[in-house]
Amino acid sequence: MRLLIVILALCLHLIPANSRHLQFQLSGFECFYEDLVENTECSLEYAPITGADPRIDVYIEGPDSDVIYKVEKKDYDLHKFNATMNGTYTICFSNVFDFSIGENLVYFDLVKGNEDELGYEGVSGTPTALTLFEKSFLNIHENLNLIERYQNYYRLREANTRMAAEYLKQRVQWCIDVRALNGTCPLRALSFLMCDDTFRRLMGLWCRRQVR
Repeated sequence: MRLLIVILALCLHLIPANSRHLQFQLSGFECFYEDLVENTECSLEYAPITGADPRIDVYIEGPDSDVIYKVEKKDYDLHKFNATMNGTYTICFSNVFDFSIGENLVYFDLVKGNEDELGYEGVSGTPTALTLFEKSFLNIHENLNLIERYQNYYRLREANTRMAAEYLKQRVQWCIDVRALNGTCPLRALSFLMCDDTFRRLMGLWCRRQVR
């Protein structure tokens, strides 16, 4: 029992704490700020999950205002970069296109440093011989990282599929409503015109001219 508790505690310790995973509502322009140390390896994964136009503009700016990464109208990307200096890095998202502002639910995952950095042989730190327990430990850590990547991938696939299904449902419902109103629309338009004062005055003037 004690061994099981130790293993669970170590597994929790292995879950990367140097990452930021967020989902936020983007309506215009949104920026996030992260303090990084020089030579830190980072990766940014992002994707708009919902929205009529699932594309956004993204850029990463360093502490010296130097643009590290910039793309326009992107629906998904995984970008890796190295921090060139100590300081605060800016990550900005935008869905403002041609004076129109979209509405998107955006997912992004920022990972700082090497996810496999445990101080064992083959990773950063002092190389040491691995015991059987440490090998199992490292294997669990690698599997947890793999599971997290798969979860992110399938979360995005599920969200995109749900968005496509909702859009298809709206289109089908719209077609059904149009077909249902196809026969009644002329009658409704005629009744609206007959109730309009301007239309009745014009019709009266036309009738008097016909009598003359």
